[in-house]
Amino acid sequence: MSDVAKPKNPEDDWKIWLVVNPATWLMPIFYALLVLAIAVHAVVFSVGLGWQ
Repeated sequence: MSDVAKPKNPEDDWKIWLVVNPATWLMPIFYALLVLAIAVHAVVFSVGLGWQ
């Protein structure tokens, strides 16, 4: 089979930060979430489901 050890979650969850460095990616992720939230709100309000 495979020699790679399978992850034991949640004990191995910290290892994602070895790949996704927060010093590099945290602010771009936040900006992407902000753009997504604004887009979702724009669609919801344009459909007429916003506040009356």
